[in-house]
Amino acid sequence: MRFLKHCFLALGWVFVALSAKSAVLTPDVKSVNLLHSAEYLEDASGQLSLQDVRGLAAQFRPWTGSGDELNFGFTASAYWIRVPLQRMDSAPKDWLLELHYTRLNELDFYPPGGSPVHTGSSRPFDTRPYFDRLFVFPMEVGTKSEYFYMRAKSGYALTVPLMVWQPNAYRQQKQRFDLLQFMYYGGLLVLALYGLVVFFSLRDVRFLIYSGYISATSIGMFASNGYGRQILWSQASSFDEISQSLFFSLVGLFSILFARKLLLIPNDRSWLSKGMQLSQYLFFLTSLLVLLHLVWPVFLPHATQILMFNAVVMGLLVSVASLRAYLQKHKGMRFFFLGWIVLSMGVCVSTFRAFGWVPSNAFTSYALQLATVAEMLLMAVALGDLLRLEHEDHARLQAENLESKKTLLEMSRASEETLKQAVREQTKRLETSLVHEKNLREQYVRLGSMISHEFRTPLSIIQSQASLMRKEYDHGIDQVLKRIDAIGSATQRLKVMFDKWLHSDALNETLEILELKPLQLQRWGRSLVQTNPHLLLNHQVDLRLNVATDLVLADAYHLDLALSNLIDNAAKYSPADSTITIETRIKPGHIGIAVTDQGSGISEEMQDRVFGAFFRGVSDSHVRGTGLGLSIVRRISEAHGGYVELSSPPGCGATFCIWLPAA
Repeated sequence: MRFLKHCFLALGWVFVALSAKSAVLTPDVKSVNLLHSAEYLEDASGQLSLQDVRGLAAQFRPWTGSGDELNFGFTASAYWIRVPLQRMDSAPKDWLLELHYTRLNELDFYPPGGSPVHTGSSRPFDTRPYFDRLFVFPMEVGTKSEYFYMRAKSGYALTVPLMVWQPNAYRQQKQRFDLLQFMYYGGLLVLALYGLVVFFSLRDVRFLIYSGYISATSIGMFASNGYGRQILWSQASSFDEISQSLFFSLVGLFSILFARKLLLIPNDRSWLSKGMQLSQYLFFLTSLLVLLHLVWPVFLPHATQILMFNAVVMGLLVSVASLRAYLQKHKGMRFFFLGWIVLSMGVCVSTFRAFGWVPSNAFTSYALQLATVAEMLLMAVALGDLLRLEHEDHARLQAENLESKKTLLEMSRASEETLKQAVREQTKRLETSLVHEKNLREQYVRLGSMISHEFRTPLSIIQSQASLMRKEYDHGIDQVLKRIDAIGSATQRLKVMFDKWLHSDALNETLEILELKPLQLQRWGRSLVQTNPHLLLNHQVDLRLNVATDLVLADAYHLDLALSNLIDNAAKYSPADSTITIETRIKPGHIGIAVTDQGSGISEEMQDRVFGAFFRGVSDSHVRGTGLGLSIVRRISEAHGGYVELSSPPGCGATFCIWLPAA
């Protein structure tokens, strides 16, 4: 019966608590989260008093967000929180209210019927009623529901965790937490000393930066968890206000320096390098703004927000750089890449919690610290792996050095034979060079003789025609036009030979400045034949100009020169009174201009050589020419972006086609 009585009594207390939204403290409960019993009121002016907010009781609202804590994000407003509390008769009356957040600049606690407590991180440490790194308030809870009021304001994200503890349970939990924390700081100290020892041993600046990164992280976490204010600078409230942002800015600065040193090659100018450099400058700027807050207290909220966003950006940039270095198989990247992924996730979760984008609970509140534990261990493994790889490289280089010395010794033994062989090869090259020079000299002599011979014929024609013109004039015979045509043809022949000779040397320069213009092939082809009758004195011409291929983009002067050479060759190697065909062709992407003769053709073994400068076949000694025409045709075709094609079936003449890109 007594058991049933206690059960009904407990159910009655629960019913009363639910009807009043009051948290009921029972003897068997060691701690209670007051989130769902709390109500809040925003004080945008920051000037409301306790009496004012009691008059605004109807404006208090219950918390409807997710998570285990009240999290208002970054705000300049003050917030009033009230919590109705009561206890069962059998529960102890003395309890502790813990606010597990150290960045509350102003925190006022108003117990019912008791004296108010005005404390906070910006106020002297001795204003705290309980000597603790956190804000802990002893309180007496009655058996009737009463409101406990608090007023909170923060220069950081405003988070108000509300936990009620039995004193002994809180002290036990605090001892366990402090033990874990100091194990964490001890581990970081060992890693920092490890970096320093390696730096002094190897003089590798990467380990010095790593040690600075670990040290800044340790002090930043020490300040963030409230130990700095409790132990190191308990009277320096102004410095405590900026300590977390200052040291975390240094953490970001050292981390980005370390990442750039390890992941980027020297003189890297990629967007990734520039982004990491900009992030480094922002961390330095944040440090300056935080320090300026000591003199002009307006910069801290903005500096903190810049720090949060830059930390997220830095995490992404370094993760991308780590992935790139890992894929490129840089040394020691396996553990470094994994460590940065873990740290980036912790930074993102911490930032999102600060802005109120994710629920605020024990995991998200300590996400950054948990991430640094894993990241620091992975970094230590990465550095060890890096040292191992460098040691292996050093051993490999030593082995290669020994092998190279052996090879050098063997080479020195064989040097005499090598020297002899080199002398023989050099002598052979000199002999080859002399033969080439002799052949070239003979070629130029032969060319001079050939040109002398070629010039003699048209000059003889000019001389004989002039003599005949004189005699006919003396005898009253009028054959002037006939003699002038003959002289003109011989003169044109001289001009063609001069052009070939001169263009063979000057063509490279003129082809660099082609004046490409639309050219109508029908009009151009007919004009070319009409203005060069000397080329076709003893031959018929068959013009087959296709209307569909009328337009091409070309340099008219150079194309004239190329086609004149093809017509001249066709006339020289075709029987008298035979027909020379000039036609236009088309195929996908190209337009062709073809010249076909009825000569004896070109043998297959000669077809690859006829386009060489000064080349003339052995059977061509009776045919006038310099051996430069086809070489000029090929160079002009290639300068237009095209090519020249030769088709010559045995005994059936030859067809040369200049293929040009279609306009």
